[in-house]
Amino acid sequence: MEQNKDILDIQAAEANQHKKKKFILCYHSFSATNFKRARTQIRKLADAAGSPISIAVVPSIGAVPESEADEFREELEKFVQEGYEIMLHGARHRADLFIKRSLQGKFALWISNNEAEFAGLNERLTQTLLKRSLALWNAHGTEKPSGFIPPIWFGNKYLKNLALDIFDYYEDYHGIYQKTENGIKKTKSRPLSFSIYPPAMLGIVQTYACLRMLLPGGTHRLVFHDKDFRTIGEKRILNMVRYVSTMREKIMYRDL
Repeated sequence: MEQNKDILDIQAAEANQHKKKKFILCYHSFSATNFKRARTQIRKLADAAGSPISIAVVPSIGAVPESEADEFREELEKFVQEGYEIMLHGARHRADLFIKRSLQGKFALWISNNEAEFAGLNERLTQTLLKRSLALWNAHGTEKPSGFIPPIWFGNKYLKNLALDIFDYYEDYHGIYQKTENGIKKTKSRPLSFSIYPPAMLGIVQTYACLRMLLPGGTHRLVFHDKDFRTIGEKRILNMVRYVSTMREKIMYRDL
């Protein structure tokens, strides 16, 4: 009996430690151009994690046929109804190269292959682009997203406060932010993402991500893109999600 009690105590301690360590699982860049593949990938990630996940959505329709745009909107609504969390992910996920940016912003465009659409903008242009992002989203007729994630996590000194005037959450490379009665609360968090790395480095990066998840502290963000299912492979991705889920409790931004 005493031995059984010891085992139960150990299991309870392990469960408590597991609850203290958390992570967010987010699929990035769900859009009208990739939704037919991405919807399946997202649901497989959710199955591996045991519950719905967060989805960062690019709202621009682009040049897709209207029938596909309608199907994209229907899929968004399904995800919302099924309990998935929606985050707005820029406007087009492509930068306008003809508007004025700081030198830092131009460098961000260079290293991001012109995807960092908010990088280096002044306050007026930031507000204009943020409103455009929300207008594109509102055109889909779905409820307001939980938060805002700038493409490639590159923003500018105005974006955080402007985004938090509209959304409950904002994130950059260094953390997740939310407004409270006492000001802006920051949750320490680093994204663990794979899409920017060359294939030769992916094994090392995956090992590093798993080791980071083992260590205490922080609410890590495990991020996957459509591209990862081709470069890493579906089986390895789903195994990683299952493994991480045994070490940390998966939450959403709204659980912070």
